[in-house]
Amino acid sequence: MTSAAKDHGPTRSDAAAATIVSKSSLSLARVLADSFRRQHPDVPFFVALADEVDGYFDPAAEPFALIRLRELQLPALAGFVRRYSQQELTYACTPYLLAHLLDRGFSRVAFFKQESLVTGDLTPELELLREHCIVLTPHLLEPLASDDQLEREAVILQSGVFNVGFLGISESAEARRFLLWWQDRLCEHCRHDVPSGIHFEQRWLDLVPSFFEGVAMVRDPGFNVAHWNLPDRTVRTDGDAITVDGRPCRFVRFSGFDPRRPERPTRYFARLSMEALGDAAILFRRYNELLHAAGWQETSRWPYAYRRRSVMLRTLMRRLRPMLRARQLAGRIYRTVRE
Repeated sequence: MTSAAKDHGPTRSDAAAATIVSKSSLSLARVLADSFRRQHPDVPFFVALADEVDGYFDPAAEPFALIRLRELQLPALAGFVRRYSQQELTYACTPYLLAHLLDRGFSRVAFFKQESLVTGDLTPELELLREHCIVLTPHLLEPLASDDQLEREAVILQSGVFNVGFLGISESAEARRFLLWWQDRLCEHCRHDVPSGIHFEQRWLDLVPSFFEGVAMVRDPGFNVAHWNLPDRTVRTDGDAITVDGRPCRFVRFSGFDPRRPERPTRYFARLSMEALGDAAILFRRYNELLHAAGWQETSRWPYAYRRRSVMLRTLMRRLRPMLRARQLAGRIYRTVRE
């Protein structure tokens, strides 16, 4: 089946879903696309490749429609890909992908981060997009009450109130205005620079509810379940049925999970163990099995097409920049004192 056939059919939906990966993460896209299509077979799923195929896979044989990077109308494409690392590039492409799908005629678009699994019906979120321009999902739904509450809430303040594991957009003037603003910010400022108040593409979303109209938030403990909220939510499994705090589990994030170390839920929260997760550990084991069945051992070794020494140089310069600024400031202070 060709990408065009997956995009246009006799019962084409006005909604679309999508993610972004480099080809070494293609197995994650396969798992996500398959899980989404099990719940919503009539909604086309797209994968933007922040990389090049280079003969490593056949796009027509994949369970999704592939979008090439050159289709996204990135500004000065060659410079854009040189500016960013592999991870940064996949994040920086997000608003361009959303705008591209609106341009293709879809009126509602749901974006998911690559390391995700759809486990239930997402109709409520898709329906929210009929009434709202932008749909966001927060990391946390209530104040934490654990012993490490201050530390964990501080981490959320650094990474952003909202998580881009899911983001919904609908065709509207306000949504287009948001995407143009986000594109402008990510054109050069999609990096991990906590001292400067930047956490890739995500921290910018803190400003969205005050900058734009028609913003909705998903406040469901069974949606966007992940390492940052699992210690505070109760997961129960009964066969294929999964609940979180008594409600259906519909969308799970596996941010930081590494199949090479399946005993660890995430590399971002060292103190979180599988033993402490209870029934949620079953989700991680299932996800690991799905990744391997989708070819993770093969795809994880595929090379990144845009690896450049210039990226390494820019990364080094970003790290040196705060020290250079501090040195310049010290010099100005010294000259002022002398004068």
